[in-house]
Amino acid sequence: MIRLLVFAVVLAACGPKSVFVLSADENNRFALDQTLAKRKLPDQPSPVNTARQPRVFAVSGGGKAQAKMITAYDLASSHVMWQTDADVQSRVVVGGDFIVELEGKQLVARDQARGTVRWKADVDGGFVGAAADRERAYLVWKDGNTFWIGAYDGSSGKRMWKVDAPGKLGAPAAQGGLVYVPFLDQWLAIIDGATGEPMTRIRGVDEQIAMLRTTSREVYYGSRLGVFRLDSRSALGSRAQSTYTTVKIPAQLEHPIYGTDAYDVVQQNYTAFDRSHILYAAAPAVVENGPMKLVGDGYAMHYFRYVFGFGGKGELRWAYANPRVELIATEHTGASILGVSTTGEVVALDPATGALRSRKAMGTTGQVLGATFDADGYSPGGADAGAPPETIEALMSIARDHDARFDRVKEYAVSELAKLPGPTVTTELLTVLSDTRAPQHLKNLVVDLLVARKDPASLPVLTQQLELHADYIAKTDNDAVGPIAKTVAGLAGLALDPKQVEAVMVGLLYHLEAPSSGVPELVQLIGALHAIGGGKERARLDSHLLLYRADDELAADPGWCKAIATALADGGPEERELLRQVAADPRTRAPLADAIREAAGTMINQ
Repeated sequence: MIRLLVFAVVLAACGPKSVFVLSADENNRFALDQTLAKRKLPDQPSPVNTARQPRVFAVSGGGKAQAKMITAYDLASSHVMWQTDADVQSRVVVGGDFIVELEGKQLVARDQARGTVRWKADVDGGFVGAAADRERAYLVWKDGNTFWIGAYDGSSGKRMWKVDAPGKLGAPAAQGGLVYVPFLDQWLAIIDGATGEPMTRIRGVDEQIAMLRTTSREVYYGSRLGVFRLDSRSALGSRAQSTYTTVKIPAQLEHPIYGTDAYDVVQQNYTAFDRSHILYAAAPAVVENGPMKLVGDGYAMHYFRYVFGFGGKGELRWAYANPRVELIATEHTGASILGVSTTGEVVALDPATGALRSRKAMGTTGQVLGATFDADGYSPGGADAGAPPETIEALMSIARDHDARFDRVKEYAVSELAKLPGPTVTTELLTVLSDTRAPQHLKNLVVDLLVARKDPASLPVLTQQLELHADYIAKTDNDAVGPIAKTVAGLAGLALDPKQVEAVMVGLLYHLEAPSSGVPELVQLIGALHAIGGGKERARLDSHLLLYRADDELAADPGWCKAIATALADGGPEERELLRQVAADPRTRAPLADAIREAAGTMINQ
């Protein structure tokens, strides 16, 4: 009898063995409803910790001469709760009155109020991931070819149960007494946190289950393709029948993710993935039907120094550029977007407008490497705590950034900038062309965008830019003459102010005759004059043709030849006679004569 009792105790300590069998009941709506009903959830979104205070736990240091340090910071009171040295090798996960993280080969729990070590547990193999709820910590590890998950009492560290799996497990998540574990890329297993007993599981029908994220009231799962909200409809398995959404992210914002990959051990630590991800929160469900609705019908994208806010159709609503340094961690709390910078500043943004609601220094030591928020539902200050950012200013801040890592996002910034009307936008885009450190492909894009804008209000700005002349003594130059002329030509056919047209023609004609203008610029200048001159440009173009018809450089350049011939070919009898004489003149270079004949055709023989 005693031996049987001991055997039963051992079995209970190891936990049930049927959690991760390959063949089991799955996508059972009744079982899923019963399971979700057992969760102990707050009535409103709130932090997990027992004090219900919004907090952030930042890990800093890590250089050759500097130990890593955890800083616990109270967001509501804006003060440091504690700081302690800790060789952190994973993300910090937050429990009720404790936190846990990997240090070396041990899972270490610290008192959340003081930072002192509460208990340690050996990791018997390779660390996969950890999670916590208010009462327990959970650990997934790999021992040889076997994956395990175990539960530890948050107060004592006593292992309460452990179970193995016949295949790959991902990092777990926990909420309200349940543990969620991705299994073999296809399933999401749900386990009773107190006993280790299997509750139910979901099988993805048309999408991998690799991403897992929890808040105080919501569970999100999915992949890089999109995100599901865990609810009764999840039992149906497919995107179309579940509460699912996918958002539009510009291609220039590379590799966005909805949450960390549970199967990627690297992402169970703080990495660059935390600096390029989608920020979202589900809106309360009105009816259990249709796709997942997002708070404010919008979402955001954190991309290193920048945060972009989008509407439900993917349209840019706002842009925020963090001053000087990157944001290394961000979180959508449902009421605000929180971020922590590498210098230890905590910022809070309004999700709807991007307005800066708060900026506080945590007082961290050394560079911040990563941070974990426990602040669901939190928002500092009122809705009017800060003015929304100026979109033009924010986008130009991005475009001017000389960090080569951000070349793609600069392309996105100028593309969005060009969609905005007004002369200020034209001025800002032209500054990119004059920036000697801007990459050439970005300048080429700006030129195309300027031409495509076709904004008549920009004409005075273009005229002003043409007033910058090349001057050796003054050490000035105008590298944007060609792009400006091309932009002016793009305005042809629009309703333009005659006085503004006259003014811009003065600038174009100056550069047409300036010795500093090269062949590419002359081609664009001729095209612009022809496009908007209305015939008033012809006398000066006549002189230009006669002056350079025998020039070895210009009259041999196909682009210049075609431009000048085309510009004068639709003129009156005087231009046709001039073209006939120039084409017949033996001193005219052959390429120019050929271009005239091609452009004017039989008209020069009339």
